[in-house]
Amino acid sequence: MPNGATVEDGIANWTDRDGCQRTAAVARKQVVLQRAEWRDSKGAKSAPIDHTGEAILVVTGNYYAAYSVGARRVRKSTKVTDKAVAQRIANQWENDDHLVAEGHIDDDGGLAAKYRTMPFAEHADAFIAFMGTKGGTEEHRERTKKHIEEFASVGKWKAVQAINPDDVTRHVQSLRTNGKSSRTIQARLQSIKSFTKWLFEQQRIKRDPLVSIKKPDPEADRKHERRMLLQDEWEWLASTTADNDVNRNGMDAAERLLLYRTAIQTGLRSGELFGLTRGNLKLEADTPHITCKASGTKNRKPAKQFIDPALAGDLASHIRRKTPQAPVFGIAAKDELARTIEHDLYDARLAWLASLADQPRVAAAESDFLAKINDEGKHLVFHSLRHSTGAWLAMAGVSIKVIQEVMRHSTPVLTLNTYGHLFPGQCEGAPATIAAMMAGSCPAKVTHTSPIHGAKQSNKPEKTRKKL
Repeated sequence: MPNGATVEDGIANWTDRDGCQRTAAVARKQVVLQRAEWRDSKGAKSAPIDHTGEAILVVTGNYYAAYSVGARRVRKSTKVTDKAVAQRIANQWENDDHLVAEGHIDDDGGLAAKYRTMPFAEHADAFIAFMGTKGGTEEHRERTKKHIEEFASVGKWKAVQAINPDDVTRHVQSLRTNGKSSRTIQARLQSIKSFTKWLFEQQRIKRDPLVSIKKPDPEADRKHERRMLLQDEWEWLASTTADNDVNRNGMDAAERLLLYRTAIQTGLRSGELFGLTRGNLKLEADTPHITCKASGTKNRKPAKQFIDPALAGDLASHIRRKTPQAPVFGIAAKDELARTIEHDLYDARLAWLASLADQPRVAAAESDFLAKINDEGKHLVFHSLRHSTGAWLAMAGVSIKVIQEVMRHSTPVLTLNTYGHLFPGQCEGAPATIAAMMAGSCPAKVTHTSPIHGAKQSNKPEKTRKKL
């Protein structure tokens, strides 16, 4: 008998798994055919009760089709009670689903067929247009498109279905052979992998063919490690640039010096400085600062960088006749900024050497002071001004959290890895500081406010007066 069935006067009563109340006459060696009756949202229903053996009673109903398409399992009702008809329906469904999975027919009104016949360049153009809706710079979109076209040319891809990891791997290997850095390779892989991921998410291809391709670590073989500008070097660079009446990269000496000062105080990158307009300068505020829109920053987040009143005053004088949308600095070519500061450094080094007596000058000529490349092989480029921002703050003992905020690093770990070695008196002075605090002679005492009277109270306990 079915589980939960009760028998009274030779009649079995039970509720099946569909919630239907069923009955049947029970005999020792046979089951009398009955009908199950129930009600659903459409009214009263009934169905004949079939059986096999004495104990199993079933209600005839619709057959279900169950089959697998790749890793996907399909199970759905055929909505027919005839087994032969249900089998033909299931066979047709299974065959169609396999054809769709293999890309021979479409299940989306012909959209997949349209994507299969669309030229590769049209897909790439659609992706670049999609990037434009998310913000970012035109320069970044053009660079991404150039990288995609580079892979397509090497692999001879005429359609997106032709994209395959073997072509990508071979091109990456050729880039390495030709001496390209991991950072350069990473940028190209980022472009093509973003493209194939978008193709898959937009259902333009059935799978992402480059999901297994890994990007290299850009720090693994950095070709040119940057160094900071020393404070003594800055003094010579600033004074020589101010005295040198030479126009470089569309800027006179005074404007270049103002650009260098702004770069060091704010830590803004060359692209961010290039895109500054008068409207980005908030010089009349209580705390003067410079803003950058999210579309113009590397991390796609708005920036607010503070500057000191002296620099704010000089910037105000510089832009007083500019329109709100006019660029702050008249940089002719952003890519030439490295060459611009290189020339100014060269002039500063010559001025420094000329200031020395003959004998010291001979020895100084062998030093790396104000040189583009120092004795450790580190390069002094325009980005070194931003690097100097964090380095100078670290050497001044500013907290790592403040440096992280100023440099706009994603995590304090990145800041520590970059500037942690520059913090003064890190380990050597720690025991002396703790000993001084234990002895009560540390100059910086911690105080707190009384929650009752609001009076300042020292952490050092008062001496107990001896009663007379």
